[in-house]
Amino acid sequence: MNGLTLSSEATMRSISFRLNRRGAVLPLTIIVLAMMAVAVAISYARISAERVTTSDVKAQQGAFAVAQSGLNRYLSTLNGKPAYNPALWPANPVIQTVNYNDLPGGTAQVDLVMLRESTMTLLPAVYVITSRGRYTAAKRWNSRSPSAERTVATYALWTPTPFDLNGAFTSLGAVAYNGSSAVVSGVDRCGVNPTTAGLAVPNGDISGFTHPDVINGVPEDAALNLGTGGPAGTAKANVNIDWAAVLAGTAFPADRVYPTQTWLPMTGASPSMADWPVTRVNGDLNMPASGNGILIVTGNLTWNGTPLKTWQGVILVGGSITMNGNSNIYGALITNLNVKTGNVAINSDLGNGTKTLQYDSCSINRAMSHIGSVQRVRNGWTDSWSSY
Repeated sequence: MNGLTLSSEATMRSISFRLNRRGAVLPLTIIVLAMMAVAVAISYARISAERVTTSDVKAQQGAFAVAQSGLNRYLSTLNGKPAYNPALWPANPVIQTVNYNDLPGGTAQVDLVMLRESTMTLLPAVYVITSRGRYTAAKRWNSRSPSAERTVATYALWTPTPFDLNGAFTSLGAVAYNGSSAVVSGVDRCGVNPTTAGLAVPNGDISGFTHPDVINGVPEDAALNLGTGGPAGTAKANVNIDWAAVLAGTAFPADRVYPTQTWLPMTGASPSMADWPVTRVNGDLNMPASGNGILIVTGNLTWNGTPLKTWQGVILVGGSITMNGNSNIYGALITNLNVKTGNVAINSDLGNGTKTLQYDSCSINRAMSHIGSVQRVRNGWTDSWSSY
């Protein structure tokens, strides 16, 4: 009996042990499922992070493309010297702001900042052009995330159109002078450039000058020979002014048209002659007052000396000039340009009185500063421009 009892007890312990081993499967299953859940969560988080990172990189590249597109479009539209308000600059260096809202993928704000103006010095105007692009086409995984932005910039210079000078006074017709008190000088009043001719006319003809010694320059007491005169002559080809384009308004576009618009004062708030504008007169002109810049007269110019009038810059006359009394022109004077479009030359007369017609490279540079183009500075582009 004792043997049977012991055997039964052993059998019961063996069954109990096996039952205990089967009960451990459930917690092991729970642990495995938990580990799988953690693995799935980690994988999902990693995939989500990589997706956001990839989207951010794409948005950054898109913002760069939008910013560059805005910069290129702005530069393609610059066909004249950017205007500015002297009363605001340099305290407010941003002189132009343009917004482009139709760029592929986003919008761009382009700011033109002027660092140096050319009419105050003989150095070219310096600008920095910034384009802040915003890429709005990117998919954002968080509604609180702002649109991607990037700013590119380039330095630029205003390069004036070069002026081909023959002499302080150039004419495609004959010129006469009766007195001895004038100075027609090719000596640079600014003292920067070499001496040029005081007078340049077809055939070098100064037979109308009573006193040729009023002509100073190279040649001295004589005129530079431009070639043969008249519409069929060679002289007109040696005066490098596209007069047909000037008449059409495509060359030297006017800032002011007189007398449709008033003659600007020499000083005061802009606009004034202190801006060195391009003033155009369609037809004949009786010189009203002093001025600066470029003066275009498609007809004849009459210049009376009372009161004394002074022009600094460039004067382009289609017909002749008649100067009576005292007067000053510092820069360059060219007359009878209508010969370049097939017209017969009209003789010019400097009359009597004390007058000075002198080459001035500084005045010419300032006058020509309005005619030219904006050109990028080589190696002056950056995509790391700070913006706030």
